[in-house]
Amino acid sequence: MTDISALHVESQALVSYGTERYEDSVTYSAIRRYLDDIGAVPTGAWGTLPGVSDRLARDWQTSLGYRVDEALDAKNEMDRMTDGLLQVATDYEGTDLEVSTSFDVVNQDLKPYLPVADGYASTINTRRGGAGVLNSGGDPHLHGEERPSVVIPPDNTNLTATRHETIPSTRAVTEPITIGSSDGNNLGFSGGRTTYYENGGGDRLDEFVTQYRSDLLQLEAFLTELETGIRLPLNDLIIHAWRSAPDVVKNRADLLHSVANTYAETRTNFDAETDRLALYWEGTASEAFTQYAKSTSTWLTQVQAQATWLAEEGKKAASMLEGLRNAYASTGFERINTLLDAMSSYIEAVNAPFSACTNPEKALIEVALSFVNVLTLAEKNAISLSIELLKIDEQERKERPDLGTRGHDAVPLPAPAFGSTSWGDRNGWKTNPERPDRA
Repeated sequence: MTDISALHVESQALVSYGTERYEDSVTYSAIRRYLDDIGAVPTGAWGTLPGVSDRLARDWQTSLGYRVDEALDAKNEMDRMTDGLLQVATDYEGTDLEVSTSFDVVNQDLKPYLPVADGYASTINTRRGGAGVLNSGGDPHLHGEERPSVVIPPDNTNLTATRHETIPSTRAVTEPITIGSSDGNNLGFSGGRTTYYENGGGDRLDEFVTQYRSDLLQLEAFLTELETGIRLPLNDLIIHAWRSAPDVVKNRADLLHSVANTYAETRTNFDAETDRLALYWEGTASEAFTQYAKSTSTWLTQVQAQATWLAEEGKKAASMLEGLRNAYASTGFERINTLLDAMSSYIEAVNAPFSACTNPEKALIEVALSFVNVLTLAEKNAISLSIELLKIDEQERKERPDLGTRGHDAVPLPAPAFGSTSWGDRNGWKTNPERPDRA
């Protein structure tokens, strides 16, 4: 291990700065893997709402892909800084370097992903006349060995929850069904399929569906038999929201705040360390690097904002799904007795003499239609709320000129200014005669 304290003070500053950027690079690689894992909201968690669920799932995945691209760009940019500055220090000192890493800037959610990040190693090495950091012999990723797995601490309940998610599902079973009333005054026919609703989340909508699914299925059998053409309350409306898992969406979206927080922390340290490095060096290369680092810092601020946006949009989507589920549940519990009474009256009327002359289905249809209309209004409100969420307009993107950042597309790295790449030239780094005595 190189004794860093034996180097010139200005070299110590370069080595310290370059090592920190290497650690940032590995951290951003961990962010990429974290996004791939935690950001992968199960498609079924969005439900099956027509015109809503598919779009949310698609736009979430598109936006997530952009955040992954940004993490890759951030890693590559830190690698570039690491290679350039550590090589400057190595050649300036005329000796090979072996430096230890600490990875001290990472939050509790991202920490389990560091061991699976590209480049994770306890030491890094450079050699005179080389081109930056050498591949570490201790990095299993570089030798075809099996990549370590993510080990989530048991006390991290939010991360642990992503390993135990359940998505609502239905199970249809062919078994005898009798459509009628509980007092035995039924229509006298049986047979068909019974649907069971599983893993519904245990909220009020799930309670409503579990408690009244049989009654609702009977109602829908009546409505279908009567060829009413109106939307079926359970299978055309309620079921699509019931299939959603807003808790899953909300937890995964909230966990993405850890990405934004990590970008903020690393950028703050990056800015402070860039200012400190300038105390030890001057010259054309040093000045070019300072300008380059500042533009990179501005870019990292934008990337942080995009990660925050995605997390907040996911939480808004979860709240929208929760709101629709609550609206359906409230409507169901408030009106179910009216529906049950109408069904009972219909059965009694159908079984009564001269039922054909009394038009018994009219009252049932009117009650069912009133119930469906309220559900439909709740659905429309949800669709309205979802329109601006995770908005990705493909046609607009195709028609716009490429002028840089496009809303929530991947934020492009800033184009290098003229001469900004000269910081890689060792001869352009001049020591500051007024540099501090200690790094």
